[in-house]
Amino acid sequence: MIIPPKIYKFQSCNDYSLCNLQQQCIWFSRPETFNDPYDCDINFTIIDSTDANLRSMLSRMRIDRFVNNDEAIEMARKATEDIKKKKWANIRVACFTEEYKNILMWSHYANFHKGFCLEFSTDFYPFKPFKTQTMLKISYSAEYPSLSIKDIPHKLPSLPKRLLGTKYSDWEYENEWRIFSTEPKYFYDKPALTGVYFGQKMSDENKHKNI
Repeated sequence: MIIPPKIYKFQSCNDYSLCNLQQQCIWFSRPETFNDPYDCDINFTIIDSTDANLRSMLSRMRIDRFVNNDEAIEMARKATEDIKKKKWANIRVACFTEEYKNILMWSHYANFHKGFCLEFSTDFYPFKPFKTQTMLKISYSAEYPSLSIKDIPHKLPSLPKRLLGTKYSDWEYENEWRIFSTEPKYFYDKPALTGVYFGQKMSDENKHKNI
């Protein structure tokens, strides 16, 4: 995974975004506020649920009785939900994109071209420490992530992150990167902000506020 040297964040022009800009901070949102209701959901598909694989899974989970496919899948979902609640209950997300010229991004995330777009260098805090930790390139797919029954319970701890990093293919135009945190905001180093782009319909008054 190659981290781009610059990433961009689209903003509406309001008191909150201007305050964040003045204070040099990035706001991390809760997933339930996203415009995609399926984003960061717990859905996934389970494959290879043969009787032999089911028996092997139950043995690894130290469960003596044999259950049918539906029960096993429900157990897997419950285990994943528990992990998500423990590890990701307080997760917050900051969303970025790879380029600033996408007209749909200006429409959807900068108040129909009335907002602005921030350009950040990933060589500075808070991006640099996250490059090998929680900075994640979003994958786009027409299907939810799959999990082999043979991997349960070994791969369950990593599944929530896969779900947080997978979006439906219709959103592919976003070219999204994410940073995860349990804090609502991070203050960035001044050199991290390398540019501010104004929307085509941004008012002169708001341009002067940004300046």
